[in-house]
Amino acid sequence: MLKAGYTSVCEFHYLHNAPDGNRYANQAELAQRVVGAASAAGIGMTMLPVLYQYSGFGARAPREDQRRFINTPESLLELLATLRAARPESAVLRYGVAPHSLRAVSEESLRALLGGLDRSAPVHIHIAEQTAEVDACIETEGARPVQWLLDHFDVDGRWCLVHATHVDANETLALAKSGAVAGLCLTTEANLDDGIFPAHDYLNAHGRIGVGSDSHIGVDWRAELRLLEYGQRLARRQRNVLASAETPYVADHLYEAALDGGARATGRPTGALQAGHRADWLVLDADHTSIAGHAPHAWLSGVVFCEHGETPIRDVYAGGEKVVENRRHRD
Repeated sequence: MLKAGYTSVCEFHYLHNAPDGNRYANQAELAQRVVGAASAAGIGMTMLPVLYQYSGFGARAPREDQRRFINTPESLLELLATLRAARPESAVLRYGVAPHSLRAVSEESLRALLGGLDRSAPVHIHIAEQTAEVDACIETEGARPVQWLLDHFDVDGRWCLVHATHVDANETLALAKSGAVAGLCLTTEANLDDGIFPAHDYLNAHGRIGVGSDSHIGVDWRAELRLLEYGQRLARRQRNVLASAETPYVADHLYEAALDGGARATGRPTGALQAGHRADWLVLDADHTSIAGHAPHAWLSGVVFCEHGETPIRDVYAGGEKVVENRRHRD
């Protein structure tokens, strides 16, 4: 059995003129349907409406194809108020915001958005994903994106900096010290040839990580953790790069780190089997090729790094209820 934290962090882009004729009259109705779907499936959710205003640094006007999901701080805060009234926050549902990126919002609008939020609400922002973004930020704002954000806003444990791929040594240490989570999307970043996050130095500085996907190219946490380690091995030409003295098995170290950082990024009590946390856990198939014959202390290594046929995860419990049995969802 493995403790787990099943969650969806939904960055909600509302398409004002959707191709299907805009079936849903307003974004609050659609957001409620998304929240309801997660609840029905047994997945906890942190719903983050996205603030997207500009097409580039310097408040550049949005392109025509971007206008359908342009929003304002005021409309997002109004949406959050409507959602909280219709579907109140709970242990499995949390609301926050996702200012898309420094190139898509202004300093003024970001301050207005944060000013209308609860001080503990999660804040996710895409940042330093590609070198072109870093170059544009330096040219326009006079600083690298992560450094600019840390210098201008009170970035703390409620923040999740998605990607943060291109950070220099000073930013790496400063981000780790801030307590924010680096939201790593390894399969997405590899698919888009974005680059490799400096995970070795960041984790050595006690930085927090979460893993997920910024696309549908891959939605398997095992693949994300595996690629996180393999990327470091390829870049450094070393093995077992992301192990630690306290946790010598790479898979165990990364799994624990991802549970802790992921829970922090969602703003909900999950990722641990203890009082006050949601009862999420996985049941492994001890006869599966990836772990059969191995001692229990090596099972997680087999789960993460072996790729032999179907998943070694047999059953899934979410909120103490069995939602997957023998690899099949209850619905």
